[in-house]
Amino acid sequence: MFTVTSNPERNRLYITLTGHMEGPERQEAMRAVLAEAGKLTHGFGVVSDISALHPTNEEGFKDLLRVKAALKLKGAGPIIRVVKILLSRAQFERISTAAGYHEEYVDSIEEADRRLNAQQGGAEG
Repeated sequence: MFTVTSNPERNRLYITLTGHMEGPERQEAMRAVLAEAGKLTHGFGVVSDISALHPTNEEGFKDLLRVKAALKLKGAGPIIRVVKILLSRAQFERISTAAGYHEEYVDSIEEADRRLNAQQGGAEG
């Protein structure tokens, strides 16, 4: 299951991925991520909640790597991940390294927003 929203006022993309995402759902999520990212301007922040996402197979890993590369091309700035499943974190760290990203990991969406606000010079909210 997934939800993807953007907040153009804050220039921020919010992604929540949960459960075991199989091929068709993963593809749909990737399309939604790229569509919402298209509503934002260069340097947009990303809050990615994968706290309830289970690790994926090699095909899923490749799909996630492709969407990361596409986000980079769309001008994504700082990425903060909410993560609780250590194996999922390890998998996303591999993806980030392969895509040339540095990410931070936090325990809540609120903490991710606070970190992005500090990095991007935005107000709390």
